[in-house]
Amino acid sequence: RGGAPPAGPSGAACAFPTPGASAGRPTPPEPVQGVGTVAPWALKMPAPRRKPGASSMDICTTSAIVTGEFDFGKTAEGSSYAVPTKKIARESDVQAFLQSDACKDYMSFVKCLCRKLVGVKISDVTKEPVSTDLQPLLDVLATLSSYVDEIPPKEHILRYGNPAFRDWHARMCENAERLTEGVLPEALRGAAKELAHYLADSFGNRTRIDYGTGHETNFFVFLYCLARLGVVKEADSRALVLSVFDTYLQLMRKVQQTYGLEPAGSRGCWGLDDYQILPFLFGSAQLINHGLIKPKSIHNPDFIDMFHKDFMYFGCVHYVLSVKKGPITETSPMLNDISVLGRWQKVNHGLLKMYEGEVLSKFPIMQHMAFGSLFAFDPPKA
Repeated sequence: RGGAPPAGPSGAACAFPTPGASAGRPTPPEPVQGVGTVAPWALKMPAPRRKPGASSMDICTTSAIVTGEFDFGKTAEGSSYAVPTKKIARESDVQAFLQSDACKDYMSFVKCLCRKLVGVKISDVTKEPVSTDLQPLLDVLATLSSYVDEIPPKEHILRYGNPAFRDWHARMCENAERLTEGVLPEALRGAAKELAHYLADSFGNRTRIDYGTGHETNFFVFLYCLARLGVVKEADSRALVLSVFDTYLQLMRKVQQTYGLEPAGSRGCWGLDDYQILPFLFGSAQLINHGLIKPKSIHNPDFIDMFHKDFMYFGCVHYVLSVKKGPITETSPMLNDISVLGRWQKVNHGLLKMYEGEVLSKFPIMQHMAFGSLFAFDPPKA
């Protein structure tokens, strides 16, 4: 169900060279249908020089999905809300989704947030009071975290999949609509049932006891829908990622470690940190144009200690090193391959293409995505 984007010997098209490819000349990946997944570092092409006077509006935009600028002022308030349903039943539906307005607007939202994060540290955001619009989101995540404290793991013999997760997940789903209502102003409470679907699907699969990038995407669709409703304003952009999404990330790490969630798809060993991709995307955006920190700095323990609390990318690397034994060259070969790049802009562009190509373009992930009125898609009839 959408584990960390894969790479490696499976033969699947991938945005990264296979581990060890950086030591010699990499073989270009095979072309795939839909969105291209070949990240810049896979081809080892020289990075383009930045034009003099270029601003943040000129970066974080390279993408196979052509989008416009996300408009926070264009809200869907007053829409006829609908409980989301699954509509992607075949590969052709995925291709239609990639060309849909829903996909383009969602990706314009993601790119807009990337641009807002350039040069911004987490401490720059957290030292300021959070807005009254975002505080209810943090309260929801704090409530879900308290459920983990109240539902301890059970004794079991398997490496993954503590059955207590099903109890936690059931309580989360039972309260999802009520919690969502607390995020919405009175006039928008009618959208609670629609948004609650995405919130409930943001924390893993209850049956398989796994979690991956598909669930992560559901949470970001949840945030996207709040922006469509006008609950999240443009002024909240930085805090939405560096406070709310970062809090969600900390909660998911707590859930993963407490209940032993399996990486969805069982392919995490070839991924970034087994479960996520968006923290790496947004973290790389933070570091664009940074004068000191380079992609290769992930191999410097002092840099990781100094910067993991301020930059999401280094926070992810710090987490990988804390839960896996061995050097990052062995435990996370994809991160190791990315580290040879010279510029964070190139890393960001590659991760953006990887998200589009290895998450939004993959039928095994997108067949589980549901669509309502705020994130709307109707595949063409066969």
